[in-house]
Amino acid sequence: LNALLSTCVDAARLGCREIRAVQANRESNGLDVMSKPGEEFRYTVLTEADLAAQQAIVAALRAAWPGLLVVGEEDDAAAAEKGVPGEEPPVLSKDLCADAACERAVPMADIAVFVDPLDGTREFVEGRLGNVQSLVGIAVDGRAVAGAVGLP
Repeated sequence: LNALLSTCVDAARLGCREIRAVQANRESNGLDVMSKPGEEFRYTVLTEADLAAQQAIVAALRAAWPGLLVVGEEDDAAAAEKGVPGEEPPVLSKDLCADAACERAVPMADIAVFVDPLDGTREFVEGRLGNVQSLVGIAVDGRAVAGAVGLP
């Protein structure tokens, strides 16, 4: 699991990079805010940062681990998001967590990775970048075993 955890750490970094890019762009172009599909606007919002971070994280993880179950919080909203045509996701590092205590081998079919690309969307909308994060968690047989938190 160390190599998978490493790629989750690297993927969380990618998500943070996307969040920072949207944050930098919002000062000159504003911020697109919408409601999540099927939900009332005042309760749950979705931004271009959520979608960009999800696309970056999920695409990179799926490229690094073909066949891995990756579940993103924004899967319904991001279903139409395809990334940049012809652009390959960055290669994720598999050795960032070589010393972690997750050395056991686990069949791919027993693993799921859960992604919250921008935890704290409401705070992001309010301009409080220090109160948001990208979360990537690993579950084995339905039980959380490791994860990564990225701070943009």
